[in-house]
Amino acid sequence: MHDYYGNKFKKMMILPIIVGIILLFLVVIYPGIQPGVDLTGGNILIVRSQAPITESTLTAVLKENFSLQGLRISTIASPTGYGAWIQYDKDPLVTNVENVISKASDSIDNEKDSIAFSNEALTLLGKPTQEFTNAKTALLVAQQALADNKEVFSKKLQEVLVQKLNLGNNVEFQQRDISPTLGAASFSSSIFIALLGVVMIIIIIFIAFRQLIPSAAIIQAMLFDVLAGLAGMTVLGIPLSLTTLPALLMLIGYSVDTDIMLTSRMLKGKDGTPGERASASVKTGLTMTGTTLAALISMIIVSYFYQIEVIYQISAILFFGLLGDILSTWLMNAPILLWWIEKMEKEHKKF
Repeated sequence: MHDYYGNKFKKMMILPIIVGIILLFLVVIYPGIQPGVDLTGGNILIVRSQAPITESTLTAVLKENFSLQGLRISTIASPTGYGAWIQYDKDPLVTNVENVISKASDSIDNEKDSIAFSNEALTLLGKPTQEFTNAKTALLVAQQALADNKEVFSKKLQEVLVQKLNLGNNVEFQQRDISPTLGAASFSSSIFIALLGVVMIIIIIFIAFRQLIPSAAIIQAMLFDVLAGLAGMTVLGIPLSLTTLPALLMLIGYSVDTDIMLTSRMLKGKDGTPGERASASVKTGLTMTGTTLAALISMIIVSYFYQIEVIYQISAILFFGLLGDILSTWLMNAPILLWWIEKMEKEHKKF
């Protein structure tokens, strides 16, 4: 068997270290990872049209006609059409009304208080108060008034975009509205599930190998792959959301697979030297990764052309993560294991 590593394995670790620093800069400092609207709350408007949509023109139109806080825009152009993804924070007035309506709902058994809250919501929306005799009726009226307010704004926003951007009749809009409370709850739950998954994987790794350095090498490769996936998200403007979090967990699973294969062969294999066993693992691992990357490239191309946002985001994150896996596994994890085995053999010879 051929040994690709030889005595150069320690120098090989320089490249992933440098790349890791760059990835960390992209994720933490600039441009930084951005949370999605389903984790923070807010509004998303997705536009699909046969007419061209440029980010600069769209931004200018929205700033000229509306006062949208936390505005973030991304556009896409493909042979099948054009699209735009518009995210903005929820209107403070709407948030305030939602909180008041929530109080009316919570105090529904107290007729007087619930009706007072419902009338307060109507006042905030610029609607006349009424002499309600039933708290449930008052609550329904307030909820309908809020829904009408959102509908009016949504229609106005869409009409302005159609007129100012000359989008024509063949335009499609998709609106999503998520409350900050729900977003915060979703974010907390998602982070908890992700951390729980990572902790369980780490425990299984330590149980499987029962040695600190090999287990730590697998964990660092796993974290490097996630960092590469996050860096890809910052470059492409993909927010951290309930869609992208599962992609990062999938990435962890794939990373662990290749690193466990490498570690098992190097520690438990009997044929050849450690360097030769690592080199044989490279062929298997790169074949696995290469076939997966080919499938992901196909997914990215198809989802980009047909503007399938969810598939595009997941496949793009996995693509960047697997590129990082090549570095972390074969230029970091393998050299760490070679260094550790070499050290163990020297200590064994002393005794």
